[in-house]
Amino acid sequence: MEDNQKTPEYEEYNASLDPDPIPSNMSADELQETILEDSGMNGFQKYIARLSEKTWTLVQRIVGAILGVAAGLALFWNGGSDTDRGMSWSLVIAIVIAMLIPNILEKQGGRRIPKLRVALVIALGIMIVGYFIVVGARTGFKLTA
Repeated sequence: MEDNQKTPEYEEYNASLDPDPIPSNMSADELQETILEDSGMNGFQKYIARLSEKTWTLVQRIVGAILGVAAGLALFWNGGSDTDRGMSWSLVIAIVIAMLIPNILEKQGGRRIPKLRVALVIALGIMIVGYFIVVGARTGFKLTA
């Protein structure tokens, strides 16, 4: 069998034909800034994209701890009443803080937030253990049903 197909001849790549060439006189920071300005990102996404990895980790941990403490406070706040109704609204508020706010932040920021979620769970766990210690100290650690 005869091969009648011709192999295409490749030309050397000519950078002058590139519609958006990278200027050689730009520094890496200037190039990143230009790319961010040309992108369709909103201001919040640009702010997050500019953060270094070390700063981004620190911000995630701080915001996660704040959200965890807020969810813990909301979970055990019963609106000044001892009814089950107050506890159910507290649970709803705590779930919104612990689950929906991180999802919204991740979606709006355009960047993953795994360390924020870990810090949130740790802070919420500390709040729950602290609550049981405080309640136990008030009741003399008597476990009655």
